[in-house]
Amino acid sequence: MRKPGVIAFPVLLVLGAITGFIAYNLLIVGATPKVGEVQSPYRKDIPVAGSITEKPVAAEVDKSKFSNVVKIDILAGAVTQGNPDYGPEPAKVSSDALITWVNRDSAPHSATSGTGFDDPDFGQLFDSGILEMGQEYSIPASELGTGEHPYFCIVHPYMTSTIVVE
Repeated sequence: MRKPGVIAFPVLLVLGAITGFIAYNLLIVGATPKVGEVQSPYRKDIPVAGSITEKPVAAEVDKSKFSNVVKIDILAGAVTQGNPDYGPEPAKVSSDALITWVNRDSAPHSATSGTGFDDPDFGQLFDSGILEMGQEYSIPASELGTGEHPYFCIVHPYMTSTIVVE
């Protein structure tokens, strides 16, 4: 007669090894991030300046031709969701004005026309591209036309505002 466990012990060892192998591959190997591979439904690649639309990057605007320049600041701390982001908000400008966004925050931002990535007209009126701290982007209000024009930051889509051209 055999001793109890002569068969059960090796079977338990084999089952434990199989379970350990499967757990290691699923929890360690499968969950370890791989360089250059991002698996997230929330990831949005940051477009390079001018790549959002098929239009070329806007040429420099001759600021000396404008007597009315309206500055819109991308405020310091705007990167933190819930903080004030663009100022003034909304910005009211006349049609003969030059609108200039200046990034006062330490994080990169943009001023891109539209209400968000799902807006079919996003980036069609204007797109600053990525503005680093201290950089600015200008566009004549006459190119926008009269009315309300929403815009947002492509890096931080929760940052939204409106320009009202009168």
